[in-house]
Amino acid sequence: MESALGIEQVGDIARAGGLFRLAFGSGDYRRDSGTNAEDLAMAHPRTRLVTASRIGNLPGPNRRTTVGEDPAVLHEKTRHAVSLGLTGKLCLPHNHIAIVNNALSPTHDEVAWARGFLTDFEARGRLIRDGSDLPRLGRAQRIADLATAYSVPSA
Repeated sequence: MESALGIEQVGDIARAGGLFRLAFGSGDYRRDSGTNAEDLAMAHPRTRLVTASRIGNLPGPNRRTTVGEDPAVLHEKTRHAVSLGLTGKLCLPHNHIAIVNNALSPTHDEVAWARGFLTDFEARGRLIRDGSDLPRLGRAQRIADLATAYSVPSA
């Protein structure tokens, strides 16, 4: 998605046949909409893509990396994207790949929490205690899957 119109219609686009993932072209979107690059200004279109991806039964959306971002800024921006629900970044420079993969990976503490929750959930016979168990279960499973994909051990 690279325009205001694309963001506005992203739900319909996500449900279209043959689509495998959404991606956000923030530079073109900013040029089209007049929005700046600050995280707050970009939160709306990014979360629209996350919600549309879920509705369209797609994996979380990607955003592109910005050429020239120093490693610390790239890591911080990627962690922010993860906090919004984005699950990847399109890397232009090859040296961004390791930084992005590290930032997309769950932390050791997150992995320890997820594995602990899943172990406890199994030990109680997969019993749902209250309305917060299902969201925590989903989060724990996502973190455990990411930990496996990125080979992240628990703390």
